[in-house]
Amino acid sequence: MPSDLPITVLLPEIIRHTPPWAWAVLAVLIGLGLRQMREHAVSRARLIAAPLAFGAYSLYGAAAAFGWRAPVLIAWVAGMAGAVAANRTLRWPREVRAAPGGGFVLGGSAWPLALMLAVFLLRYVAGVTQVLHPAWGGAFGFALPMALGYGLLSGVFLARALRVLGNVRAGSPLAPAGA
Repeated sequence: MPSDLPITVLLPEIIRHTPPWAWAVLAVLIGLGLRQMREHAVSRARLIAAPLAFGAYSLYGAAAAFGWRAPVLIAWVAGMAGAVAANRTLRWPREVRAAPGGGFVLGGSAWPLALMLAVFLLRYVAGVTQVLHPAWGGAFGFALPMALGYGLLSGVFLARALRVLGNVRAGSPLAPAGA
């Protein structure tokens, strides 16, 4: 598809050529994100599974788009580390309490939905860009910022899990949900 088409022609073509499974993934992510906007209980296993799933999804997205090259992987890891470091200041989530029988009760937040949509959008933009500009996939000027973004967004989920688990281990409870 030529990239010099007017935007009014290009956008409908991009949407028309998006595979149906991509819209299904988007629907699932929206559903998962909407559920997290209300206070909800989460098991320790699910708390750990979310960053693993989004980490794997974003790492695969970066590597599939830009190759399993050391600079791409280093940028991805730097993004993950940056998110974990930033959460020491941001302190997300703030509303957590122990759930009866184990696990945690997390306060509702729009952040998980926003982050899931951002990961999806980043992957979508990377895919569309590589269709319109195939050579960019090998260009570090495009690949490294995208890989950094993948790592940063999925790193927020890791930071969230580490904050909850670390505070419980340390015995210093987070703010109670609903407070």
